Amino acid sequence: MPKHTSDNLRIKRKHLVWLKDAKGLSQSSIDKAAASIAIYDRWLKGKDYRAFHSERARAFKRHLQSLRNERTGAPLSAATINGVLRDVMKLFDWMADQPGYKSKISRSDIAYLTPDRKSEQARRSTLWKPHPSPEQVDHLLSSMPVETVIQRRDRALIAFLFLTGSREGAAITVQLRHVDLANRCVQFDGRSVDTKFGKSFTASFFPFGDNVEQIMREWIGELRKDHLFSDTDALFPKTRVAVGPSRRFETMGIAREPWAGPSSAAGIFKKAFINAGLPPFSPHRVRDTIAELAKLHCRTPEDYKAWSQNMGHDDVMTTFSSYGSVSPGRQVELMGRFRRRGPLPDEDAVIDE
Repeated sequence: MPKHTSDNLRIKRKHLVWLKDAKGLSQSSIDKAAASIAIYDRWLKGKDYRAFHSERARAFKRHLQSLRNERTGAPLSAATINGVLRDVMKLFDWMADQPGYKSKISRSDIAYLTPDRKSEQARRSTLWKPHPSPEQVDHLLSSMPVETVIQRRDRALIAFLFLTGSREGAAITVQLRHVDLANRCVQFDGRSVDTKFGKSFTASFFPFGDNVEQIMREWIGELRKDHLFSDTDALFPKTRVAVGPSRRFETMGIAREPWAGPSSAAGIFKKAFINAGLPPFSPHRVRDTIAELAKLHCRTPEDYKAWSQNMGHDDVMTTFSSYGSVSPGRQVELMGRFRRRGPLPDEDAVIDE
């Protein structure tokens, strides 16, 4: 292996360790950065990182424009290109302070990796995203099969996501002791639940109706009575697979351990919507549905603040900016209402009269 290739591997590994231990990034964020750097490495074809210059940066940006998504065959989206460039920029910006590199890498050259304004605006945009309506949620949960323990677990998982607004990564690490059915809430303890940034907060059940809450009550009752689960067992255990009577690997119920990652939960969510004859919504759209539900229940600033805190947000503007966009159809409807209503009276003119 050429020396500069091993140097590249060494400094890249050191950078990923720095992201974890110095910047405190989650493993998923570190994996994303590693994937972005791998794209750069494949294009670089073993050349030394220290030979970085502005023309190399410009050539890499052109290369990204020519790449296509391996799954769909479509060109990479502006948001994907933006993310790759920002991750590679972080690598070189960090290297510019490292011994043996800081004399070789200029920050003025690194600036050539800056994403264009159009892709940066696309990354920051908060356009309305299609998401399930509360009525679709009711239809889905009422139509899901419940003959097997796996089917009941899957239905309870989806009910939990909507009741709490939880991300699937947090949901699969919740234990029975975290759920308080008497007070209709969940304690998301960042020390044991995989919450965003390890944050701890309490989430009361969102008002999706008694039927949705009953799904959770029945599931927890089944875990405790039929499967003898204790407080520290997973609320949503993974599927137990073993060699069955046919001498092949078969589904044999549930284990006590949680899933290793959120991909299985995400797949269950999408498949359930497809089976119900609905669009294949992502679990990420749950919080958009909850933000839409807020419009039916919140009337005062205090209402919105409580709703926002229940989603785990410190600032109510996070809820509005990330999940509170108005659908295009509703926007047109409201603007028509404003035109028919006319302007509000001038307060100073009313006082003068």
